[in-house]
Amino acid sequence: MKKIVLFTLVALILSACGQGEKNIISKDEQGREQSAHVEVEMTIAAATDEEAVELIRGYVAEKLDKNAYSGLYMEHEPFKHFVILIQELYPLQEVAEGLKDYSKQMGKNEGEYRVKLKTATYSYQTLEKIAEQLSAAHEELIVTDRRVSSFGTNEKENRIDLYVSAREDLNEELLAEITAGHEEIVRIEEGVMATVDEHGLPTAEPYIVGTIMEKREGESLVFLIENQIYASVNSATVIRDRNGNKIGAEQLNIGDNVAVWTDGMIEESLPASGYAVAIQLQ
Repeated sequence: MKKIVLFTLVALILSACGQGEKNIISKDEQGREQSAHVEVEMTIAAATDEEAVELIRGYVAEKLDKNAYSGLYMEHEPFKHFVILIQELYPLQEVAEGLKDYSKQMGKNEGEYRVKLKTATYSYQTLEKIAEQLSAAHEELIVTDRRVSSFGTNEKENRIDLYVSAREDLNEELLAEITAGHEEIVRIEEGVMATVDEHGLPTAEPYIVGTIMEKREGESLVFLIENQIYASVNSATVIRDRNGNKIGAEQLNIGDNVAVWTDGMIEESLPASGYAVAIQLQ
């Protein structure tokens, strides 16, 4: 049984960072090129993860230009350290020196916590703005009845990950309008309907193959498969017979053996419940 898990990446550590009014480090009005260094390794005056986060949070909020910060995450290889992403127009060495001085002034001990600064294309504010616009437009973003979509901010990769069952479901014109020409800021990941055979059925393994135990008709048609999952269908669900011919959901009955492909969120329960993007009578 194959289970598709969608995830939403959430900024757990510095969701409020970069909002400060004090901009000690700022962009030159004429713009300035980033130094040859794309990474700077350093230490700050912290002994624990919590102390390091507190110092980084304080520096970002109080000292750093709000457009300079692009994200934060932890790495464990080759050793444990925090990685701070800095927008590429801001010299890393200058930011590193400011952070080190701040940690010495505000740190509670003389520990040496490893930190790495790396350049990033987009600021945290830009990512947050795009995410908010995607959320506001989610109803218009999917143009088919296959209402499968999710997205989240991927700070480590400095982008937004957008998941759809198939690219054809996506209103790409609206997406281009939201991203304002920066298409690379959003990475589109397709689900099981991205690759289909000559009958329109997914080439991926089905979520379940089993017997229809129950058939419910109401606001939507729902089939209980092997007492394991309630699979709902709608007009976008691809339904085929044994030979690959198109059939209607009403032609599926209790006792039929079917292969079911799901996409989107699976509600964890017993039985589980989810949306069937495709069904084939066996």
